[in-house]
Amino acid sequence: MTTQNLEQERQRRIKAITDRRDYPLVEMREKFAPGTHGCHEALHVASMLGDFVDERLCNHPAVLLNPEWYRLASAAQDALFELYQAIGSAHLGDEKHGQ
Repeated sequence: MTTQNLEQERQRRIKAITDRRDYPLVEMREKFAPGTHGCHEALHVASMLGDFVDERLCNHPAVLLNPEWYRLASAAQDALFELYQAIGSAHLGDEKHGQ
């Protein structure tokens, strides 16, 4: 997916949330900005998913027997760890890493 397509998808998802009236955009920013409980929730989910991918997928026999699947599973775990680090930096106020 290109950077432009990825941004379009992100904007589409934001619009879907606001259209369903789950949260107006202003409220989303208030409830989920770094330093909020909502941001901490995202940090926790990234951690749990990274652990789950590592424990359950990277150690699954079918994945271990296939080098390409293992590479992809490992890349997914690495990406989730990178996401965890980025959210954590922003959530704890480290601006140089969080933006």
